[in-house]
Amino acid sequence: MAESRGTLARRGEHAFLDRLCDRLRAADREAGSARGIVVGPGDDAAVVEPGRRPLAVTTDALVEGVHFRPGWLRPEELGARAIAVNLSDLAAMGASPRWTLVAAIVPPDFSTSDLDRILDACATASEEAGAAMIGGNLSRGDALSLTVTAVGAVEERALERRGARPGDRLVVTGTLGAAAAAVDVWLDGGEPPPALRERFARPVARLAAGRALAAAGARAAIDVSDGLLADLGHVARASGVDIDVDPDAFEVAEPLTAVASAYGTQPLRWVLAGGDDHALAATFPDDAVLPEGFVVVGRVGAATEDPVVTVAGAPWTLDAGHDHFR
Repeated sequence: MAESRGTLARRGEHAFLDRLCDRLRAADREAGSARGIVVGPGDDAAVVEPGRRPLAVTTDALVEGVHFRPGWLRPEELGARAIAVNLSDLAAMGASPRWTLVAAIVPPDFSTSDLDRILDACATASEEAGAAMIGGNLSRGDALSLTVTAVGAVEERALERRGARPGDRLVVTGTLGAAAAAVDVWLDGGEPPPALRERFARPVARLAAGRALAAAGARAAIDVSDGLLADLGHVARASGVDIDVDPDAFEVAEPLTAVASAYGTQPLRWVLAGGDDHALAATFPDDAVLPEGFVVVGRVGAATEDPVVTVAGAPWTLDAGHDHFR
């Protein structure tokens, strides 16, 4: 990582971006032409060769004060997390990452060293997933914000939220609840246990699992980011079916049960409605062979004009999941 000192107000936008683009172009040259990059970062737009496969495109943001608070995450964790939450959307579509772009809004007194660490982490996380960071934008604002656009190639077929059918099994890969519990501990003024903090700070985009879903015949899939029940609600409405979740199917790890006991709440509140897990949920025909690592946690019910998601056949009475404006 190149050395940098001072703040963005002192260094200036263009000097910072020149150094960043030099680093990204050097990485592109080392990787050769297999990335499909015709024009890399530094021009008004990057130019890429899309290839023969359909492309999946997604964008998501991390905004200070909304998705995280100052002091929760180190700069490297912020950068890696910004990439991972977007790659998880590609995973839910059964896509393989090709390119990322990062738009950063930064206060003028923000440290150039910290911004270097954030953007280098974005580039590294992209590289580790098989994608090239090919550009973005830098702008001034009152709070730190990172908006990532990720582009991936659909290798088998694109998974969608619609497609679930009555009788399908509901499956999940990835553990649920730890990230939301960590957020609640932070908001209460504490420091979450390391295992819970790690799940929030370094979510895993389950790209191989997403491709396995598509290859094995999954009918519908979604990235679990706003809470399992809330996200299953999207699948239910898109597919026109009811979905019932079995609460006994989830293995709740000790760090989560310990925090729940300390707060006098149910760990299932975080497991079912917490959010920030970035696991994958999908529905499968009853006779399909499930990919390794997926756990059956429920069933798709009857087709209906007013789809609902229930837990053990009954409405869930605690928080239903994250909503930016509710």
